[in-house]
Amino acid sequence: MCDVFGKEDTMQKYVEEMGSTSLCKASDGAGCSDKEKEFIAKWKGAEGIEAQLTRLQGMTGSSMKPELKKWLGQRLNILKQLAAAPKEEL
Repeated sequence: MCDVFGKEDTMQKYVEEMGSTSLCKASDGAGCSDKEKEFIAKWKGAEGIEAQLTRLQGMTGSSMKPELKKWLGQRLNILKQLAAAPKEEL
């Protein structure tokens, strides 16, 4: 019998460690670190989100320290949410 309890937590930690995504919700700041909240405040409603998103996506294949790779993934996640959100939601 397969034990499904605890697997979600393990997967969540793995995803966060790999930096490919974050549980940070840009619309209300739920699950966001202080650093992510500052980044959201800087870009919420700002012009140039698409250009910044393109710039950061271009960096994804670059060699970098794990903590910088994680921060890159977190910023990409936030910008994707902000770019996709209806303007009245922001």
